[in-house]
Amino acid sequence: MVKPANMSRIVPALAVLLGLGTATALAGPIEDRQAGMKQVGKAMGAFAGIAKGEAAYDAAVVKTNADSMLEGFKNAFANFTPGSEMGPPETYAKAEIWSDPAGFKAAEDAALKAVDAMAATTDEAGFKTALGGLGEACKGCHTKFRRPKE
Repeated sequence: MVKPANMSRIVPALAVLLGLGTATALAGPIEDRQAGMKQVGKAMGAFAGIAKGEAAYDAAVVKTNADSMLEGFKNAFANFTPGSEMGPPETYAKAEIWSDPAGFKAAEDAALKAVDAMAATTDEAGFKTALGGLGEACKGCHTKFRRPKE
């Protein structure tokens, strides 16, 4: 049983947790896919640091970031649902995502395959090759399925 003296700590903590749950429940597919792509971008930043020589190649770091990127991609791709073509919030998704689902699926598959290749690297040469493939996969999707920010 919770003692009344402890209630002063439990009630505010419960309110915070419920508030977080409400905020998450109110997020829609656009916010969810944008969050996924921000996660992808953060991982890509770690890869860029290695590619630029700002950080040493470390297979464990690459694997951790590839796993995070994979999770972000899966979250983003799962949230290109019918009815989420237009915001708010603003979305940079092109109509081709929904009018060419086979092409979008192919772009998704290419991205996931490129992330798998990145996760499997064991040395800097393999990392650089995988990074090139990942860049091409990202470019292929963005060129056809994402409008530029204005």
